[in-house]
Amino acid sequence: MESSKRCWKCREQVPPRDPRCASCGSTRTHVVLICSDPCLELRHGTDAPLTLGRHPDWAPDTAAVFADRPKVSRRHVSITVEPDGRAWAEEPPEGSHNGTFINGAKLMPGVRTPLRDGDQLRLGLRISITVRLYGPGTGTS
Repeated sequence: MESSKRCWKCREQVPPRDPRCASCGSTRTHVVLICSDPCLELRHGTDAPLTLGRHPDWAPDTAAVFADRPKVSRRHVSITVEPDGRAWAEEPPEGSHNGTFINGAKLMPGVRTPLRDGDQLRLGLRISITVRLYGPGTGTS
């Protein structure tokens, strides 16, 4: 018998066969971004894109953390998670000052680039983020 798991967003119990949390409505599909310097862990689901950067209006979840990191652009990159478990990274069309990289490959501004579980996302020259994907088609739930 499968045991229930906790919702990634509200931490309530979710029965194993339920696709959504009854408490907050979140799907099981989400991404976790883990950065050691600065210390940061972001969890994000299939709602609006998660934006990373220093601009407080554009990237409210990371602006304070990256405020003293001038190599991170004000509008650096957005992360989108789809209900089927696929995730994408995309720099704004105007690009970022020091670039965004996935496993060492530079992203082209304005081009959605797929993310996979275990990828290393790098913002600029020094900010390295590990990507963990959860949901259908990712091998984790």
